[in-house]
Amino acid sequence: MIELVPMNEKELADYIKTSVQNYANEKVKSGNWDRSDAIERSKKEFDKLLPDGLNTRGQYLFTVKDRTANKNVGMIWVGIRDYGDEVSGAWIWDFLINDEERRKGYGTETLSALERVLVNLGQKRVSLHVFGHNGAAIDLYKKVGYEVTNIVMSKDLKLNQNTQRMEENKDKK
Repeated sequence: MIELVPMNEKELADYIKTSVQNYANEKVKSGNWDRSDAIERSKKEFDKLLPDGLNTRGQYLFTVKDRTANKNVGMIWVGIRDYGDEVSGAWIWDFLINDEERRKGYGTETLSALERVLVNLGQKRVSLHVFGHNGAAIDLYKKVGYEVTNIVMSKDLKLNQNTQRMEENKDKK
């Protein structure tokens, strides 16, 4: 059985060190950011969301612990967003089950435990973002009842020779 244990300062420092790089990589992989400034942008995002670290109001960072095996198997970070409207609620900022612990049910158990925490905090909804290329995460979220509420789609544009000639001719006029 898993338990959500509030992170300590060392766990937070380790998490930030790794996650800034991972988040930058995901943003580059998804085509959102250029590699040249991805690390800097990622650091700014984390600084903005956690200005007071573990003491940031409305932010909850947990280590996921398997009590039976007495080992840490992952982490989850959730924040409370109160805009005073229908989009208010809990937001999962990050969720990770360690590579060697995946496909053992920890993801499902963690999300279930998180729901209990959020209900105790008076929350009625939890939402998240998942990168489109992360099929395993999408499958997990669908399995435990998350529904797609928005889809953002992109297409890389490349000028073909005909389009390029049309643009050149337009410039000459």
